[in-house]
Amino acid sequence: MRSVPAIAVGIWLGVMGFFAFIAAPAAFGTLEREAAGRFVSAVFPRYYLLGVVLGLLALLGLLGDRVWSGGRPGDWLPTALLLAMLAISCYAWFVLLPAAHAAREGMRQGPADAVAANSASFSRLHRLSAVLNGALMLAAVAFVAIQAARRP
Repeated sequence: MRSVPAIAVGIWLGVMGFFAFIAAPAAFGTLEREAAGRFVSAVFPRYYLLGVVLGLLALLGLLGDRVWSGGRPGDWLPTALLLAMLAISCYAWFVLLPAAHAAREGMRQGPADAVAANSASFSRLHRLSAVLNGALMLAAVAFVAIQAARRP
């Protein structure tokens, strides 16, 4: 059962890496900035949904492992990493993403005096999103490494 969490988080890590290092840069490198932004905006809700589903699957696998093995010292660390990943993903999906979308719309369609404020807000939210997604990737790498290092 231990392989289920590692596989789920490994897939999650792969999706994050593909999007961050291949899909998003390709979109911004080949499409007009506005179109690339719309593309990324359309992908992000699905990206976070997939991450949460994979995170919940990994959590179920960890719980199953605890039931079967009775738990061992150090079992709290993978669980803490996974719970942090789920919390970050939910925050980014349900709080950060709508706020960034509203700021982006305000930049496009808002009154002239609000455009600068919305632009600054969007930039701040974009930086926070990048930091949180980086933290997600690091937590996923740590999780997979811990799971791989564990003895059966």
